[in-house]
Formats: sequence, structure tokens, C-alpha cells
Amino acid sequence: MKNNQVAAVSGDLDERTQAADVESLFNPPAPVEERSQPNTWDGPSGSSTGPTFEDTASLGPENGLKPGARIQHYELIRELGSGGMGTVFLARDTRLGRRVAIKFLHTQDADLTKRFILEARATARCSHENIVIIYEVGESQAGPFMVLEFLQGQPLTKLMGGQRLPPARAVELMVPVVRALACAHEQGIVHRDLKPENIVVTDTGGIKVLDFGIAKVLQGDDQEAPAPGGQPRLPNIAELGEDVSNLTRRGAIMGTMAYMSPEQWGIGVPIDHRTDIWAVGIMLFRMIAGKHPLDPLRGPQLMVTAMLDEAMPRLQTMVPEVPPELAAVIDRCLLKRKDERFPDAQSLLRALEPFLPGRISRELRIDESPYAGLSSFQEADADRFFGRTREIAALVNRVQDRPLLAVVGPSGAGKSSFVRAGLVPVLKRSGKAWESLVIRPGRNPLAALANIVAPLMSSSTTIEEDIHEQQRLVERLYAEPGYVGSVLRSRARRERRRILLFVDQFEELYTLVPDARERLAFTACLSGIADDATSPIRVVLSIRSDFLDRVPEDERFMAELSQGLYFLSSPNREGLRDALVQPAEMAGYQFESTGVIDDMLEHLEATQGALPLLQFAATQLWEARDSKRRLLTQSAYKSIGGIVGALATHADSVLASLSTQERTLVRALFLRLVTPERTRAIVSLDELRELTKDTGEMQRLIDHLVQARLLVVQTGGGATGATVEIVHESLLHSWPTLRRWLDEGQEDAGFLEQLRNAARQWQAKNFDGNLLWRGEMVEEAQRFQRRYRGELPQLQQDFLEAVFSQAKKGKRLRRALLIGATTFLGLLVIAAAVALVVIRNAQREAERQAKVALAAEATARSAESTARTAEAEAKQRLAEVQAKELERQKAEEEARQAQQAAEAARAEVERTNNELLAALERAQEAQMRARGAKKRAEQSAEEARLAKEDAIKAAEKLANLLRREQDRVQRLQSQLGSPVIEVLK
Repeated sequence: MKNNQVAAVSGDLDERTQAADVESLFNPPAPVEERSQPNTWDGPSGSSTGPTFEDTASLGPENGLKPGARIQHYELIRELGSGGMGTVFLARDTRLGRRVAIKFLHTQDADLTKRFILEARATARCSHENIVIIYEVGESQAGPFMVLEFLQGQPLTKLMGGQRLPPARAVELMVPVVRALACAHEQGIVHRDLKPENIVVTDTGGIKVLDFGIAKVLQGDDQEAPAPGGQPRLPNIAELGEDVSNLTRRGAIMGTMAYMSPEQWGIGVPIDHRTDIWAVGIMLFRMIAGKHPLDPLRGPQLMVTAMLDEAMPRLQTMVPEVPPELAAVIDRCLLKRKDERFPDAQSLLRALEPFLPGRISRELRIDESPYAGLSSFQEADADRFFGRTREIAALVNRVQDRPLLAVVGPSGAGKSSFVRAGLVPVLKRSGKAWESLVIRPGRNPLAALANIVAPLMSSSTTIEEDIHEQQRLVERLYAEPGYVGSVLRSRARRERRRILLFVDQFEELYTLVPDARERLAFTACLSGIADDATSPIRVVLSIRSDFLDRVPEDERFMAELSQGLYFLSSPNREGLRDALVQPAEMAGYQFESTGVIDDMLEHLEATQGALPLLQFAATQLWEARDSKRRLLTQSAYKSIGGIVGALATHADSVLASLSTQERTLVRALFLRLVTPERTRAIVSLDELRELTKDTGEMQRLIDHLVQARLLVVQTGGGATGATVEIVHESLLHSWPTLRRWLDEGQEDAGFLEQLRNAARQWQAKNFDGNLLWRGEMVEEAQRFQRRYRGELPQLQQDFLEAVFSQAKKGKRLRRALLIGATTFLGLLVIAAAVALVVIRNAQREAERQAKVALAAEATARSAESTARTAEAEAKQRLAEVQAKELERQKAEEEARQAQQAAEAARAEVERTNNELLAALERAQEAQMRARGAKKRAEQSAEEARLAKEDAIKAAEKLANLLRREQDRVQRLQSQLGSPVIEVLK
């Protein structure tokens, strides 16, 4: 056989390339490069499209395989890959509404078809989260096929990238593969072609082993080794009632050269599950050392693997810094005599698990708790952060392609811990240089960004200079939002590293920053930092899911962020179990009973903020542990009140230990540390001290609550000073006392927030009186003062006193003006009354004198008046007649005008009636036309029905005539006989 026939020995090649002459392999005429199975990743993000065949070949439409074709209830969408033996298509399952990958085998060989189907059915029985799911196996006109789950992700080869990985990262990637092998080996199935191209890291962080298509099903009468662990062989093929003794050709070389075990290079050498352990060892070696153990050998040159007397190179000779214990595990996988390797995958798994990230951890101090309590995990806590392995892997994959990401989830999902103790440490041990920067928006988000930039470029030597420099930077960021990104990119390129900027508690931008201009400037700066996937900078936000609808305030920022949303829910049951059990095991402790674990998990699965509650309850349980027996006991769990009561019990016990006056201060303190939206507020220590006149007492109380793990104090930079906040938001939901305080103070919460903002503005403007409240706000402040029983900071008290003082001054001024106006009006009334009396007396005297004069005149003129009386009476009657005539004419004119208006109105009514009648006639006409059309349509339908019946009758009549004619022809044939028929022909 020609040497190039073994250049690529893969299970997806036809059987002609699966068998090779061993002698020709030892004497190749020229080195031949090995060919590995092409990956199946396409698209800009490297999405996985499912398993493929090797040896690219085109397929024509004669196979019936093209987009749109249907195979049973599967509709082909597009081709993902093709090879000499078959093709893989992306398809949709029209029955279950999901996308799948369908792998078609193109062969006419009945034995190969039978082996393909039976081995696929056997593989489908391996139900494991790390093995690609086979939904169905069948046959079609295009050949046998199997339907697999459609995966989206990238192959292990892309993650390896030809570079060296940290040992812990390599083990983290390989342990799920070993778990998959353990499941398959228990079913009697050996992969025999395990390689990085057959391992996919999905977008969701899972690891899947692909292509068990060439796996050999071990038979009860097979001459190969028994199933691992000496377990009885499963009758998975015999149950199918098939003769499969020769379905896998004996003496065939199957696999990919770089990963083939010594027994795979021989002919007639039994192959069992330990050949997969060899492949695991090769992959671990390549990931840690960055190259194959036999590098630079290639292709058939790797035949030296079959020389049992030549030992494989030791890992520590190439990588001296690798932990000796891990190197010993990998070296044992690569022992050429398979009996000397690990006996089964479970043994290898137990040997690798201690080297997982976090397992090789720092030594805990005596009595140091392995749990975080209510505090968030920090980067230094990575060795005790468990339960998020899959989610971390998924986000690590997305960080490679997306410059801006947001970890979105409900309160208590552990978003901050996930990034700080999960994502950041994994990135730093990925083999690439990473630097992490962490900020929180707080009340001054631009100042938080300036705090990052200032140390990278400032040369100031005093605190005053630092403050001035920060203020200048803040003003510059308003004008140049891309400045921070420019500085960080310059640093990353200069230091030859990547930078991860983590913006924690991003919702503070909307709960603590009232100025929309500053919010938009901050998001513009973030857009300038995370501007392209080729940049060495990555920005990751954590934001509560119920604040996600506030982000579209900046449309550009939302458009960029929407492509990088990663939704983080509370850990599932297994994740919570790992977070509970593994830290205790790391400290050398065990749970006394699995019942304690199960009870905690049952309560946590339906509890909001499960992760911090678990950490707190576990911390309380740890403090009540049995140190002698090194156990976390059932009695201790009952004593802390279980998951439900642990946090509330602790907080209430802390509160009960305080005096009445101290509890009043605690109430005011906690209410100040909660925003009106019931989220945590970051408040300066100085502002909290102002809640009472005795600042020393408030400081002592804060220190006590910090020590009790209910509050946390953070030392800020610049002018912000120390800040205080509630240790975790779960207190807002699970502490009944605090909820009662919040409910009681709900009416005052909004007013207090307005009061704080108004007082700060008043102070910032040098106590400008124009900023003091007036009108309704004064009345609201007075009502607040009457009902509020707590203490206010001095600034807020001064503000209210100034408001009330201003209101009192205004009231006194209005009262003085009212009194003055009343007095003036009184005097004016008196003066008017006196003047009225004088005027009336003068008027009476004038009237008396007028009467005397009139009497004299009347006497003098009595004669004349008598003479003229008749004339006056006549003129009067004439005037009355003329007036009546004018009234009559006026009445006639008004009547005429009224008649004209009535006629105009009548004309308008008649015109309107005519229009209505015309519209009615048109409507009736349209209705009549519609009825006519309907009638004609009914007539046409009736005519069509009659025509159809006539046609049916004609067809029946024609059929009867044809049948009678055929009967007549048959009678003639029977009468005339065969010779006549021949003549007729």
C-alpha cells in the first residue's frame, strides 16, 4: 500500500485508508505531513457548527443533500462541511423547533453502514454533559445519518493557539474530557481518535467531546481488554439482535498520528480504553509545553511511538517549572506499555482533580474561614471561589471577541464575585499578560475614571496637587471622552499586556448620579475605551437586571453593549453544592451528614440572593464547627436557624446587643444607606457622622457594625474620603427588621433624598438664599418635621432652619403689610364719611333755597304757564305719537331682520337635507350594486357548480362508454381468436 495512504488515519476516512502495511511505514520514501480533521468553526465569532468529515470533497445535488431538502422531519439549512465519506449539514428539527447537525455517511458498503448505525446507537447511550448528544440515527436515500446537537463555540485548538498554557488552565480544560471518557468507557466505548479538533468549548462554557463515530464497541467475545474497573461488559450491541463480530475491521490502524498510542501503530495489537488515556496525556503535554513530546517529528515519523523500548520525553525536561506531581501524572499517561498507564479514566480523573484551579491553594491561617460570608469575593479569594466553572469559561470565550460586555443578573447572583474572583484570575492564568482595574461609579463616576488615569500620568507630589489634577481630568473627560481609552491603550502597548476594566455596580450610575450630563459623559468614556475587538482593552460591567432598561439613555452605548450582554443567574444546584462543599474540603473539613447539604440546597434553590446567603450561613456553620472531628455538624446547623434564619438571626442579635439609643441610630444609619429605589447607597463617613451630634458615638457604632459584617467601609482616593455601605443587598430582602423600617419610612424616603440634594446644592452655592424652598415645599417640610423622629445631619438641619426662618420672615412681612393697608383703608373710610356728611348738608340747603326760588318763580309765571299748558299738552301728545311711530318702525325692522334670518336658516336646513338625501341615494345605489354583484357572484358560483356536475357526469359517461368499448373489444378478441389478433397487430 502506498505510504500516503496513512497520511491521515481518521475514523471518518473510508476503510481503504484505515489499513496500512506496517513495513512501509517504517521505510517511508519521504516525510508526509499529517492531516488533522478540519475544524468546523465559521463566522466572525468562531461559532461551532458541529462535527465534520475529513478530506474535502464536493457533493452534487444528485445526492439529494442541499439546503431546503427534508430528511424525515428535518429540514436542511446549509452545509457545514464535507469529506470523502460524508457531509455535515445544519438543519432544523421541525417537530421540536430546534437546530441540529446532521452527519451523512455516503457509502454503498452494507457492512460499513451497519457498523456506522450500530456504533452510533451505542454512543447515543452515553448520556453525559460533556459528550455531544446524538438525537437520532437512521437511513435515507443519501445514506445513513445521525442527528447531533448543534454546538456553538470554538475548538480546543483555538484556545491552545500553539502557546503554552498555565498547568491549572490545562487541567481545567481537560478534566471535563476525562469525565466524558469515563462515561463512555463504562459503556464499553473507546473513542480512539481523541484530539483537540474533536473537543469544543461552547459559548456557554461547556466542554463537549465530538465524533465517537469511529469508536469501537467492545464485545463480550472480543480479544481486547475488559471494560475499565473490571466491570461486566454492557450488552448494548447484542441487545440489538445484530451480528457485529466483524463490523470493525481487525488489524486496521485508526486514529490521528499525533495522538495515536503505541498499540494503535501496531497490527493485531488489542486496543482498549487506555489508548484514550494516552491521547489525554499528549494533549496535556502540548498545552503545558506548547509542543508535541516528539516535536519536531511529523506524520509517519511519529511511528517511533510504537518502539516500546524508547521512552517518551519527560514533561519537566521541557517545562521545569511545572509541579512535579502533575508532571508525574502526565508522564504516566504517556507510558508506552498500556498496563503501566492509569487503569481507567476514573483513576486519571482522581489524579488530575487536585490540580484544578483553586485546589492547589494557599494555606489557610488557623481558624480562617474558607467562606466569604456576606463580603464579595475578591481576586485574592480565587482559590476558594467555586460553583461557576462553566459560566467563567463562557465569559472568557466572549472576552476574546467582544470589547464591551455586561454581566447582567438579579441582586444576589454574585456578579461582582464572578468577575473579581472568577473571570480575572482565569484570564491572568491563561498564558497572556492581563492587568485588571476596578472602579465603581458612585456619585462621581468621572472622578472614578480620573482616579485610574491620574496615577498613569501625574507627577504631583502632594494631596492638594492630586485633587487639582483630578478636577482638571474630570473637566477634560467632559470635553474628550476618548482620552481615558487613549491612555489605557498606550499603557497596554507599552507594557505588552491586556487590560480589563471592571465597572462594578454599574446601576449606581442611575441611583446615585442625578446629573444626566455626567451620566452621558461617563458612558461616552466607556465607549471610547472599548472601541474595537482588536484593542488590548476590555471593559466588563456588572449591572442588576432590573436597571438594564435605564441604559438606553445613551443610544450609542446601548447599541454597543447589547452585543455583549451576558446574563448570570443564581448558580444551579450543582454549582451551589460546589460552593458549599469544596471550600470545606479545601480546609480539611467534611459535613457530618449529607442531609445538612441537601436541606441547605433545597432552601437556597427557591431563595433570592442564594449565593450570599449560602456563604453567610456556611460562615456561621464554620464558626460553630467541631474542630476535633473536623466536621460541620447537624446540631450546629440547627443552632444557627438554617439558611432562612441565619442572616436575619445574626442581624437581629447584633441589634439586640445595642442600647435603645443605639438602635435608634442604627435605624437612621441603615435608612440612610438605602436609596429610594431600595438599593445600596454609598455614603461618606463624614455625612454619616452628622446623623448625630456625638460623632464619636456614631463612629463607634459604625465600627461595631463593620466588625459584625453588616457594613463595609472603603477608603476612597482624592477628596471623597472613606465611604460606608451595607455589606450586601441580600440584607435588604431577607432582614425583616430592615424591611419594616423601610416600609415605615417609605413616605419619608423620597423627601429625605430631595432634602439631601437641596442641602448639598445650597452648601455648594455658598448658602444662596435663592436656593431655599418656598411655597408647597415649605409646607411639606413642616409636615415632615412634625412626623419625623430621627436625627438629621447638621447641614440638612441648617437648611431646614434657613427655610423655616425665611418662611417666618416672609410671613411677618406679609402681616405688617396687611396691618398697614387695613389702617390706611380705615382712615380713608372715616374721611370719606365726614366729607359725605358735609356734602349732604350743603345739598339740603341748596335744595331749600331752590324751593324758595321756584315758589317765587312759580307765582310770577303762573299766568304764563296757564297759557301755555294747552300748547304743552298738545306737543306732549304729538311727541308720544311720534315715539310710538318710531317704536313701531323699529319693531317692523326687527321683525324683518328676524324673518330674513329665519329664511336663511330654512335655506341652510333645506340645503343640508338635500345633501343628506343625495348621500342616502348614493348609499342605496351602492347597496343595490353590491346586492347585484353578490347575486351575480352567487349565480356564477351556481353555474360553476352546475358546470362541475355536468363535467363529472360527462366524465362518468365517457368512462362508461370507454368501459363498454373495452368490453366489446375483449368479446371480439375472444370470438376472433389469437390469429386474427396477430393479423391486426
